[in-house]
Amino acid sequence: MELSRTKRLKKKKKTKRRFLVFVMAIILGVVGFTFTYELRLWLAGSLLVTQHHHWAKYTLIGEEKLRELRSDLESPEMMNSHVEDVPASGRAHAATKTPQELIEIEPVEKRISSVHYFKGYMMKVHDPDRVHLVSTSGTKRSGKGLPRGEFISEFVERTGALAGVNASGFYDPNWMGYGETPSGLVIQEGKVIQDSIGTGESVLAISYDGKLITGNYTAKQLVQEMNVRDAVSFKPQLIVNGKNLFAGKEATSWGIAHRTAMGQTADGTILFLVIDGRQPTHSLGASMTDMAQVMEEYGAVQAMALDGGTSSMLVTRDKDTGETKILTRAPNDDERGRWLPNAWLVY
Repeated sequence: MELSRTKRLKKKKKTKRRFLVFVMAIILGVVGFTFTYELRLWLAGSLLVTQHHHWAKYTLIGEEKLRELRSDLESPEMMNSHVEDVPASGRAHAATKTPQELIEIEPVEKRISSVHYFKGYMMKVHDPDRVHLVSTSGTKRSGKGLPRGEFISEFVERTGALAGVNASGFYDPNWMGYGETPSGLVIQEGKVIQDSIGTGESVLAISYDGKLITGNYTAKQLVQEMNVRDAVSFKPQLIVNGKNLFAGKEATSWGIAHRTAMGQTADGTILFLVIDGRQPTHSLGASMTDMAQVMEEYGAVQAMALDGGTSSMLVTRDKDTGETKILTRAPNDDERGRWLPNAWLVY
């Protein structure tokens, strides 16, 4: 059932209150309740990646440091992947697995400090040929009758997929977008749906031979020269050619939040890491340094972040009963998260 304007506004107010609780949890989590400079850096970084980025100036870290943090967000380190280093598809590896083993999901949980702890899941898909980008059907309507995107659970139910994870970001003018229009580059089944890349963004693509590609490429290069099947763009890259791009870097530049990342191991296995955030009694969220480290621990040789925040969602479907299950926890009032323009689905 769609939300009326009044209910939608109430929902936004509740979400804002929850965000404030998240901010206060970071502040009060410091030993002795001391608002240290390090804590202010964490808070500033966490605010800069949200729609409340204008609040970052109130953390009193100084304009010079704010400019530095913004620069990290706008122009992250970028490299082009060496696709020849990845096996031609994971078919050989997948052939040794039973159907039940083709998808493995493991819980991820880490507590680094009183203000830095997170929970989520790692999904391993041993055959990259089973991972496809799917766009919203275009048939869903908001309470105002306008086109909207779909919840990840709706993508999974509509297509009969075994699992689904969020993919592209989306246009959200005045924070009132309905998630039907993706941002950045989008390629689906070899067709260029949208040919634009945002500032500092990198491409994340799967080729027809199952290789994960990331870097600074044009849509023409990807389709005509690199045999790409599906692709989106976002930022930042986490691991490229086995190099952890966040090793030794301050985690505070990207703050802590709920996050999604996609990667590939040397044997062709596709990895999806989805972390919950902004829920003080459950999971405050992960930094990009955390995301890169976890991906590295699971053997990723290529990995990149996808849209985060309330978009971060992992949903599975029982192939026997058809029942869907939302594994991750959205920080808003709807366990399904938010409407999105597309999703990575596993068949």
